[in-house]
Amino acid sequence: MQIWQVVIFMVNGKANHVGLNIPELGLGDLSLLGARVTPWAEKGMPKGERLFFDIKIQNPEATLNFLRQPGLLCEPIIAQERAQKGWHLTHDAPDFVRTLRSSRSLDPDDMNCVEWIVRALELGTEQLPLSLMTPTELLNWCQQNLTPSQSQRLKTEPDISKGLL
Repeated sequence: MQIWQVVIFMVNGKANHVGLNIPELGLGDLSLLGARVTPWAEKGMPKGERLFFDIKIQNPEATLNFLRQPGLLCEPIIAQERAQKGWHLTHDAPDFVRTLRSSRSLDPDDMNCVEWIVRALELGTEQLPLSLMTPTELLNWCQQNLTPSQSQRLKTEPDISKGLL
């Protein structure tokens, strides 16, 4: 068993993206850059404030194997970003998956960032609700079921709304 952290990225006060902090490896996530496990020092990390929640991973190998497999965001999300560069940082983008389906996809070739991370967690912990599809829903689940990390309670990046990038 290992303690990892669910990471929620907040943009302009709203949960926008999610990932997993993997000890000694960095961030595991699915973004416009595809599925990846990236050291925190690398450029191109998701924008926003970072909230960390401790989670016990019973089967780290299975979780990590899932996170390391090739993957892309579902095509409708990629199409939205192609149509409007920077769309992924808008207020509506994190909830867009709710216009596509009513329950979480279990198909690794048709997921958003939350579905990817929740599926990875299921491989290492336990079944999670099929209703977890948006960053806000995962944030609410974390607040109800997990403990905020003491080692990395909150890290902040520049507020993108103020043009500081």
